[in-house]
Amino acid sequence: MGKSVLVVGGLDRLASRYEETVCASKCRFYHHCGDCNGGKRKLYRLVERADVIFCPIDITSHTACVLIKKRCKKQGKPFFFLRSSSLSLFKKALNKWLEKQGGSHEALILRA
Repeated sequence: MGKSVLVVGGLDRLASRYEETVCASKCRFYHHCGDCNGGKRKLYRLVERADVIFCPIDITSHTACVLIKKRCKKQGKPFFFLRSSSLSLFKKALNKWLEKQGGSHEALILRA
């Protein structure tokens, strides 16, 4: 299996579609609901396991977004803040990252 992809937040009803998309790209899929009430450690562990993190900011807590940004910068991991939870936007961002492989570790905000 290839790289590991973490999706934090997004619409619950799309989680299985995010997973299908990631697995079709021969990558391992991780998901965190984006709620950090009593669960920062789990999010930290998932960020450590992942090679890239995607976070739709329309359905993710501000706390989770801040934690992801800090942790990814500290660990030198690429992270993408997506303006919406749409599957098409997620696919676009994932494909862009897969094409670059090893590019910038700065946050990228994509607009729907």
